[in-house]
Formats: sequence, structure tokens, C-alpha cells
Amino acid sequence: MHTVMEGPDDFKESSLGIWLEVVPRTRLVFTDAYTEGFIPTAESFMTGFVELADQGYDKTKMTWGARHRTVEDVNRHLELGFEVGWNTAVDQLNELAQRLWLEHGTEGVESLFASTEMEQVRTCLWFENRGEEAANFYVTLLPNSYVERINRPDPEGEALLVDFTLNGVPYQILNGGPHYQLSPATSISVVTESQEETDRLWEALIQNGGSELKCGWLTDQFGLSWQIIPRILLTLLNSAEAKKRERAHATMMRMTKIDIERLLTEINA
Repeated sequence: MHTVMEGPDDFKESSLGIWLEVVPRTRLVFTDAYTEGFIPTAESFMTGFVELADQGYDKTKMTWGARHRTVEDVNRHLELGFEVGWNTAVDQLNELAQRLWLEHGTEGVESLFASTEMEQVRTCLWFENRGEEAANFYVTLLPNSYVERINRPDPEGEALLVDFTLNGVPYQILNGGPHYQLSPATSISVVTESQEETDRLWEALIQNGGSELKCGWLTDQFGLSWQIIPRILLTLLNSAEAKKRERAHATMMRMTKIDIERLLTEINA
């Protein structure tokens, strides 16, 4: 990341840094503590962040801030105009949004961002309620996961639709009321690479009232079913050796959470 700031009287300041986190339409984190390749810089000043949260059809909450090593650096940043600069940027973004709306209208603005705004196909999960809470929880579990947009007909009420992405896969939650119930007929399957990852996801998903099921299945506190499956189990279940396939299947059937060490021990017994 190369930032150049220019101002009156030929003022110009350049800064090199890197992006630490990029969550589309949701969060940016950047720092000047490193340059490309995580090479430390001689002197670092700050780590900054910007967060965007959809507040309904016509509102977006923007949060911005910075972290510094010392109080002196904090005061220096304030003296440089940190708050004034960001408030000015927010005002300019607001003016741009209003201008786009006036020039293009609803359909025109949507068409400008159509390539990133809506996936053509996504799985819709019917929840009785708590859909927004569930989506906000799910996106903390896996990388490349984020809430994309929230449809809230009543600005003060519960969300009706929540679009979110889990590790690049698009989903939607509909708060549809008690007419239909979630069941294991629909589940989200996650392939894990280690016992540590398996344990982490399993413990997170069964907390606050979730329940363990057989063969790597569980139901979370919201009633949604998950399969947490180590990759090695899939490899063994598809082995070219019939005995390995049979032993892997038999061992899996005796487990709740999949234990990789036990699985391999019984396969090789």
C-alpha cells in the first residue's frame, strides 16, 4: 500500500505499508509497520482500520480509528488533523452517494455496483428468529467470511433477510417465523485440515445450547445442522483399499466429534 497525501503550499507526504485485513464492503485494516513481504519498517506510526455496517436501505455506519505505540504518537496524529480529515472524507462520501442517487436513481445506482452487490445463487436458510445474531456469529468462525447486507423493513425492528458469506460461499438467512423449522435435512459441511481446527469449530458451534450428533454432525444453538469433517476422513472413506474404507466408516459411526488420532489408530490396527 502506497499512500500519498498532498496539501497547500506544495505539502506532500508519502507512506509505504501493507493491508492486514480486507473484508469486502465490511472492513479494512492497514499498517505502516511493515512493507511488502512483511519487512519491518525503520519507524512505524500507526495501524488503522475502517469498518462499514449496513443499517438498512439508506444508511451505512462507518467506524474508523487508529492504534499507536505511544501517547505521544496519538497526540501527534490528532494535531495532524486525524479527526478533521476523516470527518471531511465522510462528508465527501455522503455527497458522492447523494449525487449518484440524483443522477442515476435506484436502478442506476444498483447497476453501477451490480458486479459485486449480489450473487446470482445462494442458499437460503429459514429461521424462526435470531437470524441476524446467527449470521454475525457464523462469520466469526471461518476466514473470508462477512455479512454483506441486511434487509430491515422496520429500521427499529428485526432483520427480515441477512446475506452473508462463509469462506467465499454465499448464504442467506430469512427470519420467516414459526411456519417451518430447521432440520438435519439441510446442513453446512466444513472440511477441516487438523484436529485443532476441528476442535475449535466444534466447541464454538455447540456452545450455548448446541448438541452433538453422530459421525461429525452437530446442531448449533440456533437449530442449524453442521458437519465438521476432517479431510483425512474423506480421504480414507474414498480409499482404493476396501478394508480402509470399511474401517473408516465403522470408526466414524462410533464417533460424535471426529478424533483423527483415534481414527488413524483404528484404521492401522
